[in-house]
Amino acid sequence: MANTPGLRDLIAPWRSYVAEFLGTFFFVLIANWVVLSASLYGEVSSLEVVLAVGFAYLALLFTTIHIAGGFLNPAVTISMWLAKKISGSRACFFLIAQILASFLAAEVLFLVFGQNAVQFHFGQGAFGLGVSTQTAFIAEAVLTGGLIFTIFGTMVDRNGPVSFGPLAVGLYLAAVGIVALPISGAVFNPARVLGPSLLSHESTNLVVFVVSSLVGSLIGPAYEFVFLQKSKKK
Repeated sequence: MANTPGLRDLIAPWRSYVAEFLGTFFFVLIANWVVLSASLYGEVSSLEVVLAVGFAYLALLFTTIHIAGGFLNPAVTISMWLAKKISGSRACFFLIAQILASFLAAEVLFLVFGQNAVQFHFGQGAFGLGVSTQTAFIAEAVLTGGLIFTIFGTMVDRNGPVSFGPLAVGLYLAAVGIVALPISGAVFNPARVLGPSLLSHESTNLVVFVVSSLVGSLIGPAYEFVFLQKSKKK
């Protein structure tokens, strides 16, 4: 009979859960803060928004990768689990940490901006004027898939430029932000919308952002099957 992991085994990597929580918290805080600032004051351009988001993700990946693996995104966590890179229990704890971080970031934004934060939905992504749900969904799903592809190619695949992985991922996020910001809001990360949506009682597009990211996460196991399993057989 196989040994089942006990509670002590499940919580043993607690430092990685804390790192994932802090990394996700600071990323959501910065990413949504800059969107709020642009909405409220109009002195931040769209280019500055996407650069802030990309640079924040880059920096926080470098900060957490040696402790937790550098996910900071439920879509990445689920993709890693589907590709069997992390266990189900570890994935669950990472998801809990990321969701709690999303709510805490929204609470801090409320402390800073007050009711203005609620009015602008805590800086969560928004569809562009006249953009249909279908168009936004496709944009988010496809470009989230590209994000997962970049992560697997540079941070998971040991044959890739692993030491430069966070740099490649941050640059990708900034690039696709320029593309998708006027269309879908360039979210690519459920943590950016979960807490803000529920606390602002504006969850109209929440399902679109969450489901599209789950669709994009399927690139992870596909990468594992096509590229990594092949390399293991050599």
